[in-house]
Amino acid sequence: MSQEMSPGFSGILSAPAPLQRLRMLQDRLGVTSRHLQRINDLSDVFLSETEAFAHSLYEQLHDMQTTRMILDHGPSREKMIRIWSRWYASFFHNQSTENFLAAQWRSGLRHVASGVDHRWISLAYALARVFIHQVATKKLDSATKGETQDLLDRLVDLCLLVETDAFITSLSRCDHEIIRGIAHQVRNPLTIIGGNVMRLLKQTPKSDPVHDIYASMLTETSRLERMVRNVTTYNEVFQREPGMAFCPLEPALQTVLDELRPEEGIAVYLQLSSKHPAVFADPKDLRIVFYHLLQNSLENLTKADYPELRVISAQNVDNDRFLDIRIFNNGPVPDPDSLEKLFTPFYSTKALGTGFGLPIARLAVSKNQGHLSLIPEPNKGTTCLVTLPLAEPSENHP
Repeated sequence: MSQEMSPGFSGILSAPAPLQRLRMLQDRLGVTSRHLQRINDLSDVFLSETEAFAHSLYEQLHDMQTTRMILDHGPSREKMIRIWSRWYASFFHNQSTENFLAAQWRSGLRHVASGVDHRWISLAYALARVFIHQVATKKLDSATKGETQDLLDRLVDLCLLVETDAFITSLSRCDHEIIRGIAHQVRNPLTIIGGNVMRLLKQTPKSDPVHDIYASMLTETSRLERMVRNVTTYNEVFQREPGMAFCPLEPALQTVLDELRPEEGIAVYLQLSSKHPAVFADPKDLRIVFYHLLQNSLENLTKADYPELRVISAQNVDNDRFLDIRIFNNGPVPDPDSLEKLFTPFYSTKALGTGFGLPIARLAVSKNQGHLSLIPEPNKGTTCLVTLPLAEPSENHP
């Protein structure tokens, strides 16, 4: 159910269908290969109405003012009739489950490429459902009508879910490609500006008032460079599908701590569960989570009298399939009213902060089927609670 492609979006049509995820949707709706075969067996009953379906859909959508404008400025009436006829035929005649899912996925990709508002797509599926019900009522015998109509409803639901998955996935990919392009275009000028400001700073005596101006410019340039890197990381985490694996906690934490090099005088304690030494997560995402959370904690310790960073892990008390990882620092406690704001991109309480550390960490945790929250402890410090799936020794463990 699509129209002509918008310029610049044709590349998304090459995206392969994520069959594993689509089969999960299919399983949730209770649609099996036997059900698809049942529809194939009934195809002769419904396919004789193919042209009537396409004309009915066109007329109903053309009767509405908003959708009429879309149709009048799109492909010809004859082309839309052909497109909708092909969709109707594919609904009733598919050689395999994979073909059925892939066909609906491509339909969703074409909707993004055509720039169609998803509300009208959902309306078209609703009208298709009504038409299919009418044909079933008219042509099926009463003994099988109820069961077949229930199956047809589930298939229309599956089509809409698969199409929506493709629509959202592809639209998000387009948005994030734009973000990545902007980040790349900004990074190069910033590098040049920062290099030139540093050269001017070195050539200017500290007694010259301009020296402080150059120093301020260099500081802000560095902050912008970090922001660009963080935006790029956020974008990459968002787009990448996690590769779940057995991830031991201690080496992952120690590697990040070695990289961050806590200042002398900061006491660092790792108190990790020996019974549950690993989580089931993407190793790249886990490193990103620990890097940003530990960096955030260490930065918060600069104002503590006796700075302490403590990481404690234990099995979740409510769900024994998950592990709680608590990262505690005894620095200043954030205002409870601003806790959720701290997870908003670009929001920062630090003068030179980028506002991306916690949002990146929460996104990475969420994509790995976990949860991240901040727990203020008045007069003590702040705990960052990360909950991730526990790993069993058999899960991808060498």
